Amino acid sequence: MRVRSPIGDLPFTVTGVRRGGEGLIVDGELGAWPSQVEVGPGDVPMLAKALRGPLVAAAVVGAAALILARRR
Repeated sequence: MRVRSPIGDLPFTVTGVRRGGEGLIVDGELGAWPSQVEVGPGDVPMLAKALRGPLVAAAVVGAAALILARRR
């Protein structure tokens, strides 16, 4: 992954995912710095909105696959 910032594009390497506090913590390295991304319950609406398009597409493909499987 890459993170664009005012100081330039930096690689973000995920080194682990774990439960922490009220959500998930993604451990990684942002460039040369150890970093953490915390995802909590309050972030779900924002993530759902950002993933709305891919989730709808996946639901349509899944529904089509179920319909085709039942017809066989």
